Amino acid sequence: MAKRPTQTEFLTKKQLSRREQEQRQRRILFVLLGMTAAAVILVLAFGVYQEYIAKPASPVATVSGKSIPTREYQVMVKYRRFELANQVSMLQSQLSTLDPTVEGQEFLVQYFQQQIQQLQTQNISLALDVLDDMIDNELIRQEAAKRSIEVTAEEVQTEVEKVFGYERNPPTPTPTPTMTAEGPTPTPEPTAQRMSREQFDKNYSEYTLALRRQVGMSEDALRRLFEGDVYRRKLGEAIGAEVPTTEEQVHARHILVETEDEAKKALDRINAGEDFATLANELSVDTSSQDGDLGWFPRGQMVSEFENAAFSLEPGQISQAISTTYGYHIIQVLERDSNRLLDDYVLEQRKSSAMDTWLTEQRAADTVKRFWSSDKVPVTK
Repeated sequence: MAKRPTQTEFLTKKQLSRREQEQRQRRILFVLLGMTAAAVILVLAFGVYQEYIAKPASPVATVSGKSIPTREYQVMVKYRRFELANQVSMLQSQLSTLDPTVEGQEFLVQYFQQQIQQLQTQNISLALDVLDDMIDNELIRQEAAKRSIEVTAEEVQTEVEKVFGYERNPPTPTPTPTMTAEGPTPTPEPTAQRMSREQFDKNYSEYTLALRRQVGMSEDALRRLFEGDVYRRKLGEAIGAEVPTTEEQVHARHILVETEDEAKKALDRINAGEDFATLANELSVDTSSQDGDLGWFPRGQMVSEFENAAFSLEPGQISQAISTTYGYHIIQVLERDSNRLLDDYVLEQRKSSAMDTWLTEQRAADTVKRFWSSDKVPVTK
């Protein structure tokens, strides 16, 4: 029996046109959905790139073109927070062992409370303080390179050991004589318990492990901090060595009284011919100087009003009553020297402040550019 032919469905032109239109609309919809999905993925990828790649790599500052990456800055902020928290915890632990009601412990309680408060206050400016420290560190390294100052790995290791309290070669106890029936016998002084090499290695290992876990700071980054400390010290010594050892100085004495009226009466007695030194011993409230003699001093050692008056006088001249925060002074200059050798104390002051002066000037230079903003500061967890 022959098969019946299959009946084919015939569509009208209108139906065919509608079907083609629906197919086009579906294709357009799929394209739009694909484009939307691609845009969302791009936005997410850009956000991830910005947050985890671009932002950490962007500079928080540059020093003579050398970038200080935000990533390194954020690690340093976390490190400083870690250190502050440890110090506060240690002080709080010591404070907990004290009783303010016990005689003699009240002062210690107040001391520890003040120390804790000061440390906690440092958190307020910590983010910008870290930025300044990192800029200083880069300025120091660049200047050290110009001066051919180098720091060896051995010097860094020595610095690490010193900070952790380990001494490779502790001093030998000095014997002190004690009296016996036979006479004086040298007896070594008892020595405090010193850290062993094994204890240092253990402390150092535990500390670096804590930094990796809690701060994300590598051992190399930690050692670079210690290296920076050595560079700072060496550059400070080099800059200090350039400080002039002589300056203009005056040798003066004074009479210090509490009121202007007392100063005028003292000045009248001097003008009447009474001896300055004798009056200084009689009237001056400054009992630290015999005859009111202040010795030799350069500029920068006295309050500005006193200094300006003293350096405006010639030997033998006496000032009018000079008002300062200490009271009223009558000054007599005994000698002047335009190029006198500084004493050791003042010279050390000059040397120690020379580094700070140099850094202040360098920070203000056009070669230091800051790009800090609050969103670069890591969030406290």
